[in-house]
Amino acid sequence: MSLGKHPIKVVTRRTGLSPHVIRVWERRYRAVNPERSGTNRRLYSDEEIERLGLLRRLTESGHAISQIAALPGVDLEKLLATDSKSRVISAAPLAARPVSATTVAKPLDAIHACLSAVEQLDATELDALLHQAAITHSQPVLLEKILVPLMTIIGDRWRDGSLRPVHEHLASVVVRNFLTSVGGAYAPHEAAPRLIVTTPVGQLHEIGALLVTASAAAEGWQVIYLGPNLPAEEIAAATAQHQARAVALSVVYPADDPRVEQELLKLRRFLPEQTLLLVGGRAAGGYRQAVTAAGGILIEDLTGLRRQLQRGNS
Repeated sequence: MSLGKHPIKVVTRRTGLSPHVIRVWERRYRAVNPERSGTNRRLYSDEEIERLGLLRRLTESGHAISQIAALPGVDLEKLLATDSKSRVISAAPLAARPVSATTVAKPLDAIHACLSAVEQLDATELDALLHQAAITHSQPVLLEKILVPLMTIIGDRWRDGSLRPVHEHLASVVVRNFLTSVGGAYAPHEAAPRLIVTTPVGQLHEIGALLVTASAAAEGWQVIYLGPNLPAEEIAAATAQHQARAVALSVVYPADDPRVEQELLKLRRFLPEQTLLLVGGRAAGGYRQAVTAAGGILIEDLTGLRRQLQRGNS
């Protein structure tokens, strides 16, 4: 090993960053450029480790890694010093502060407040903000203008390493519980059409499916939510048992899983011809050809979903 060079295990211990985040910052943002050993292992200098530590502290202060990764070390230190001087730390914990309508008066304000709660790992504050937003805004605004962009930002920041997995997990749990309560607030007519909502095999993120559940319930549908990662055979069995008029699948990440294409085509074979197959979510566009081949309808957003559900309920 080169003198003054360290393997990634040492870097993770000294910086607090995970190996995944370090590799992402290196590969995607060129934050550091480590040497390679004869066996192709990364070797980091003390200066690079110090730089990664600075970047970690700045991202935890709210800076996007994409904006600061290329800055010289001296600029990173100045930025951190500026942040330290301007940061005002309240003695009261976030959970103890009352959430007013003003805090979430505009969708962008609500998103910023919720992101702050996530960064602080404050589940109580995040839940209070979401419930206040539900009072302040209409359901379409709450879902489309606040929750969708909020979870998109959190997902992006988790993938680029500026949020840790624990932040994404906390946000998902709180939002999942919130959406469950929102969807349960509607009591559809017993004759209302039924909708099966789930995600196909390999799609583990369920927030998109829960957004669909809440939207469909508000449109008067009886929604049967089956959770994520379900094989085509099971989706078809549930559709038959409930005599559902439509199936809605959420596809969020990744956008290039060949299993999803196979499952869509298989599901179409199992479903009755008249059953609507709706496929949406952030990654759904990556499966456009498969959706078309399966006779499905690609849903661009929740507004498009509502239009389809209104047609299907007529």
